[in-house]
Parts: sequence; C-alpha cells; structure tokens
Amino acid sequence: MRILHVLSSLAPGGMEQMVVQLAADAVAHGDSVTVASGPGEWVDRVRAAGAGYVALPATSRSTSVSMAAATATAVARLSGCIRELRPQVLHVHNVRAAALARLALTGTRHRAVLVPTLHGIAPGDYVGASRVLRRAARRVIACAPSVGRSLQAAGFPAERIDVITNGAALRPAGLARQAELQAALGLGGAPLVVGIGRLVEQKNWPVFIATAGRLDRAAAFAVAGDGPLRQELEQEARRFGDRVRFLGMIDDIAALVGLAACVVSTSAWEGLPLTLLEALSLGVPVVAPAIDGITDVVPPSAALLVAPGDPAAVSQAISRVLDDASVAADLRRHALAAAPGWGPERMLDRYRGAYRAAWAGEPHWA
Repeated sequence: MRILHVLSSLAPGGMEQMVVQLAADAVAHGDSVTVASGPGEWVDRVRAAGAGYVALPATSRSTSVSMAAATATAVARLSGCIRELRPQVLHVHNVRAAALARLALTGTRHRAVLVPTLHGIAPGDYVGASRVLRRAARRVIACAPSVGRSLQAAGFPAERIDVITNGAALRPAGLARQAELQAALGLGGAPLVVGIGRLVEQKNWPVFIATAGRLDRAAAFAVAGDGPLRQELEQEARRFGDRVRFLGMIDDIAALVGLAACVVSTSAWEGLPLTLLEALSLGVPVVAPAIDGITDVVPPSAALLVAPGDPAAVSQAISRVLDDASVAADLRRHALAAAPGWGPERMLDRYRGAYRAAWAGEPHWA
C-alpha cells in the first residue's frame, strides 16, 4: 500500500512521535511511506524509519498575506507530491493538514482516501474542527475516547467517528545509561521529580513550578522539553532558587524516567499524553490531573490523579509518593499491570486495519 502522511510540522511532540511509529511500522510491513510536513527536528527520525520526506512550508492560523501565500505553496507542493507518489491513503493529522490535503486532492483529481486523525486540540477549537472535518472527510479517527466525545459534542456526526487510542511504551534504559545521563546533566542525589513536554500554555507549567515552591522536603524538579515559553518559565522558576531545572530536549527519555522518583503532569487539557503512558509503562509513579484525556485511559489505581490546576494537590500527591514506599510500590504494580492495554502494538495493528478498510470503502474503519 502507498501511504502519505501529512502534518503541520515534525517538531518533537506526541502527534509527531505517533507518525514516526506509524511510518516505521508500515515500512516494516512492506508499504511505501512518505511523510509531508512543515519543518521540525524529527525529520531525521522519519528518514531513519525508512520513509520518504517532502518538506512543506510552515503555515499557521494567521490570515496575513504571507501565511496565505505559504498555504497556497503548501497545497501546490502537496498536489505535486500526490501526482508523483499516487498514494492510496492520505493519513492526515489534525485539522490544518486535513484542509490542505483536501484542497490538494481536489486539484489533482487523484483517487485516494483521506484518513484524518484528530489528536488533542484546545477545548475551544472543537467547533471549528468539526466544521472543517465534516467537509474534508467522510470519517474521522479520534486518538482517544475523550477526543471523540468532544468532537461529537461540537457537532460532528457520531456515526462518522472511529476511535483508535494512541499507544506508547518505553524499554527500560538500564543502570549504565541512567548513570551516564545523570552525570551528563549534573543531577544530584535528591529525589527527582520530572515533567516532560513542550513548553506551551497547554501544559500549564506554572502549576509545576508553584508545586516545587510548595513541596516541604528535599527534592529536585526537572523539566524536559522546549518551546516558546521557556524564557518566561525560567524567569518564573527563579523565585525558588535553583530548585527547578530546565533540561531542554532529552533524547534518552527512558533513562530520565528511570532516574525519576515521580513523573508529574500539570496539563490543562490533553488528547492523550504519550509521555505519561511511557512513564507508566516503566512503572514509575505518576501524578497527573484528572482530566478526560487521562482518566479515559489511566486507571485510578495506576497513578495519583488530582484536581487540575491545583499546586497544593499536586504537592500533596508528590509527598505521598516520596514519603511512603508502599504508595510508590502499589502505583508501580498497578501501572505495570495496566500498561499492556495501551501498548503501541495494538494501535499500529488497528491503523493497518483502518487503512485497508478505508481503501476498500467499508462503512467503519476501526
């Protein structure tokens, strides 16, 4: 099968990670795979997976002339890619990619099936997403049950929604890799509390920083990730001295998670946070907000789920993990037991089936 993935960028993130996984899996099964996207640090990962790559210009929500021109250029380049590659499946990721691909397909008159996956988007964006997706494709795949419910509530017909829950897991890094990373980062011996993700508003990092200021015990807080808010967040964290460190992008996430006494999320919303699923797959205690994208998948016995946006609640949960070995042990046991339910193998298998069903014109894809 010839598969073309389309997404806005290949900057590090959960959606991009999923595309790399899908590309590698399809190549391993003998498919021809190309990824078309805007710029990003993970282009090399796509090529390492054995997939082709086509660069698209960056586009945004802006309605300026320059962005309108970039969109037109992106559609033209994508049209040329479709004419050359003749894909059977265009797997498009999120709303902008779906709109670009629909325009490009219309211009080429090439017969291909458009398979959109809706990843997590801001709650206020679902109405607009529903409007665009209703016109762009006959069906949509939601990356988690909560995303499907939100899309339906925004007006997208329920009978046109399939749900394929994202999957993620990590292999343990081993003591040598952990020690190497610990030395490279200069991490001391205090219990390490780790947050992982892009430095954007969605992740609500001020709550993570405020939690560090509230915790009444020795612990080090580290943020792995980068993004437009880094300078602002580093300035805010200086109120607590050097308690919060910003590590930037970490390639060996398994080693970092292995060093952590606790992995913490303070997100305001999520589609489905792959970094949390990865941490849980290693049995590391997790503290996370009780929001739809998490409670849908993570059993309450496998993580400490707290009220969103509440530094006091996050601090109390971290203290339970650090102060009570039995709490940490129970979380580890339940997380390891639950993790096979969200392993990537199931997700990849269901997408292979979805591609075949979509190409065959079947009424349901998953």
